[in-house]
Amino acid sequence: MIVTDILPLTVLDVNRQTYKQLKLALSLNLRRQIFVAVCDDLPLRNRLAKGLAADLKADCGSGEPQENGGGKTRQSEYPRLVSLELNLQDPNPVAQIEAWITRHPLPDPRSPLPVFQVLGLEKLTKATPAVQWSFLADLEASEGRLSDPGDRLFSCSILLWVSRPWGRTIAQSAPQFWHCRTGLFEFEGEPTPVAQSPEYSQTTIEASPVIPRLPQENPPPRPLLPLEQSHRETEGDYLPLKTPTPLLTAPISPLSLPSPPSPPSPPSPPSPPSPPKPPAKLVELVWATVNARISADVKAELVPSAANTLPVTLLEQVEQLHQSGTSRGELAHAYLKLGSFYRDRLSQGSSGNQNGATVDPELLPQYLTLAILAYQEAIALMEKDAPEWGDLANDLGNCHWMRSRYPSQPEEKLANLFKAVELYHQGLQHLDAEAQPAVWARIQNNLGAVYSELARYQDRQENLQRSILAYQQALDYRKGEPGGDMRPYAATQNNLGTAYWNLAQHRDAVENLKQAVSAYSEALRHHSRSEQPLEYGMIQNNLGTAYWNLAQYEKPKDYLMLAIAAYQIALMYRTKQTIPAAHAATQNNLGTAYWHLANHSQSEPELRAEFLTEAIAAYDAAITLGETLCHQGGGESSAPKILAFDLIAAHTNLGLAHYQLVTQTNAIPDATCRAQHLHAALDHYIQGATATQDQPERHQNAWAYIVQIVRTIYAEFGIEGQTRALSRVPGSLLSELMRRL
Repeated sequence: MIVTDILPLTVLDVNRQTYKQLKLALSLNLRRQIFVAVCDDLPLRNRLAKGLAADLKADCGSGEPQENGGGKTRQSEYPRLVSLELNLQDPNPVAQIEAWITRHPLPDPRSPLPVFQVLGLEKLTKATPAVQWSFLADLEASEGRLSDPGDRLFSCSILLWVSRPWGRTIAQSAPQFWHCRTGLFEFEGEPTPVAQSPEYSQTTIEASPVIPRLPQENPPPRPLLPLEQSHRETEGDYLPLKTPTPLLTAPISPLSLPSPPSPPSPPSPPSPPSPPKPPAKLVELVWATVNARISADVKAELVPSAANTLPVTLLEQVEQLHQSGTSRGELAHAYLKLGSFYRDRLSQGSSGNQNGATVDPELLPQYLTLAILAYQEAIALMEKDAPEWGDLANDLGNCHWMRSRYPSQPEEKLANLFKAVELYHQGLQHLDAEAQPAVWARIQNNLGAVYSELARYQDRQENLQRSILAYQQALDYRKGEPGGDMRPYAATQNNLGTAYWNLAQHRDAVENLKQAVSAYSEALRHHSRSEQPLEYGMIQNNLGTAYWNLAQYEKPKDYLMLAIAAYQIALMYRTKQTIPAAHAATQNNLGTAYWHLANHSQSEPELRAEFLTEAIAAYDAAITLGETLCHQGGGESSAPKILAFDLIAAHTNLGLAHYQLVTQTNAIPDATCRAQHLHAALDHYIQGATATQDQPERHQNAWAYIVQIVRTIYAEFGIEGQTRALSRVPGSLLSELMRRL
């Protein structure tokens, strides 16, 4: 059973539930319904709209209605849902629906019309105020037709896809249309990673000194458990609407003879090119996030803070610099300030800053996109020899690394990791390591982290080797001065140890595990127990796991004793009060180490019994705390999200330790105590059988243990003992057990 000490990322189910509700509402075929779907994330919106079209499509329909030989549309081929893109030349969605129905009349007038989903409203953000005003006016005027039961033409239902800012605008500027809506479905942006403590991280990704750091990552290696082998592994806002200015036309004069031609006038000098502007997507998304944050403050009866309006000021500075034709360097620094603002907001997350302000988690994906957009403009404008170029490449690479952590399609994840690698290499190419050793080491460390992550998806050995090389080059410039801050050096040593541990799972196990032990030990030398207790405990846990792995190849008793010592020290810092999930994981690892040490002590019965007793205590502590955490977090189904080890495997292993203590040692002579240990083993095996009914192989193994323990009880205590044992078996399992016996 492989134990992991990483808390897996939580994937939000909000969008899935909202999508199911929307699909159900549309599938009811109710007439004259107006549904509004709110989504700020365009790629997500497109996937949802496409999914609705596929899910609601008639069995024999494939899109536009087909005509039969008589020129009429067959009812069986009439679509259930029609997607329309808003026409900016005439932004009247109701007129577009009317035109579609005219082109595709119903074969049977009594049949229901399809649902029409209207897309493309985000284009209005870039349209003129006149177009925006026209859209809202047409929408408000359409309310009468849509609610008129005598208007057969509009007995259809409409699904309007809007962004949050446009939703608010429609509510304010077309209130009659808004109030007659029958359903509002709000989708979140792409889910964000769950904030994790540093001890659960995989690598340390570092930002430049002037920009706050991304969440640090450093997952400890994963020890094997006995018996079982685990298989776990925006469009934005709009500018304020204005009343459209009417077109001025000259009066038409009476028809007259043409005047003699005028002499040709000299050619006019060419008009100066229009000044460049910030990217439209950047401008729109800044407005969208600012308005969303201010609206949230107003809703919470708070005064909008200066931090929520600062990006508008920064954006205005960018636009002014574009207009004034300033130097590329000044413009690059203006974009850098804007990107750093959102980078700072990302680092705050939802934990709040020093002033107590918090960041809406729903806005984090938009902040990440904004940071990337601003940094991309800055890096394109900045001269390669600028001293900030390396840090900028590092931070843009960090943003792509962070985006890769969002639950998404694998190809999107890899594309962002590759982009991060490319940016880190570009930063290194334009740096002098001797002149800027701290920046050089920071980028090399981050490069090693991303290569380690890439190794999880492809070319494992090659990418792990690249990771190790990058970490080693970072260490060359992180040794620092005597008495200086050695924490970056220690963090890279820990990352190097984890890379070696992972490589040992694929080749040269003993050599690479010894390198991991060396790196972890060096990291511990430079970590302060008092100032960094959680980091210190995490590395001790990693060291224990490396020793445990080495014991599988040579000197088993020596290395297992070293593993146990490391785990025991780790528990002094990974306490139940500070980080209970990590404490439970280390207790589980400690139980595993004791169990293996007991197996290597069969010639010493007293020691074997002592080690099994210690394994029982450690496993019992891990399970008790783990079940408490699961109960607080929502029941057993939440265990994989909360715990960093397999709770069911721990039950099985604890049952085995109880069984072996009775049957393979002479340490329990008292019959009552022997029965208690055997009954405890049976209870833990039953837990395994109950929880693995959807895992056939593990379920069969659990049954084998149950049958074995019942037969052992019968052999030792006779039919009376077996009867007591059977009374502990749930009724749902009893008939199956009798059949197997």
